[in-house]
Amino acid sequence: MKESLKEKRIRLVLIGFFIFLVICGFLYRFEIGENQDLVKDKDHSPLALVLKKSEDMNDNPVIVLYEYRNSKHILAAYEIERTNRYKFNTLHVIELEEAPEQISPDRTNEGIWVKANKKWTYYSQSLHEEERTPKYRITNSSSDSPYSFDDKTAILTINSDQSIVLEKGEKPTGLFSLSYDGSVWLVVTKRNIKIAAIDPK
Repeated sequence: MKESLKEKRIRLVLIGFFIFLVICGFLYRFEIGENQDLVKDKDHSPLALVLKKSEDMNDNPVIVLYEYRNSKHILAAYEIERTNRYKFNTLHVIELEEAPEQISPDRTNEGIWVKANKKWTYYSQSLHEEERTPKYRITNSSSDSPYSFDDKTAILTINSDQSIVLEKGEKPTGLFSLSYDGSVWLVVTKRNIKIAAIDPK
């Protein structure tokens, strides 16, 4: 039976409509996937802890840092070279199963405590998981140094007389002294970390 002109037009319209639906489906799925990845990245803010402070320019501080990178929860220990533009040298690195809620120091400074899913786990300086009595954990906030922050100027003030300028839109979530004389600081924001060298006066 020969197809009429009207039937041919209806068939072509239907084919075009279904192709349009398929394309829209793919675009929607892609957009949802991208948004979910963005949400995941925003949900996992960096966390930091200082294992060793620097005594002078030739003595490098050591920190532990949690970051969400390439869809992985990374916990790493770094030595920061003060004489080489504060280069981060990786000492140890492990992958965690989930994002930590908090990290705290140990009373003997031999390692760190990581809280994930409401459970504390102890890791040695080389980031090996070990059994340890919880009494050695120090209750620690997200920052080991008090500070104030002005949203309008993006200036972080320490001890009322020292200041660090952040980029517009950045907000600090933690501040850690990397040296005993107060000349080097680690600033943690919701998206990244920053090393700031200031004159301790």
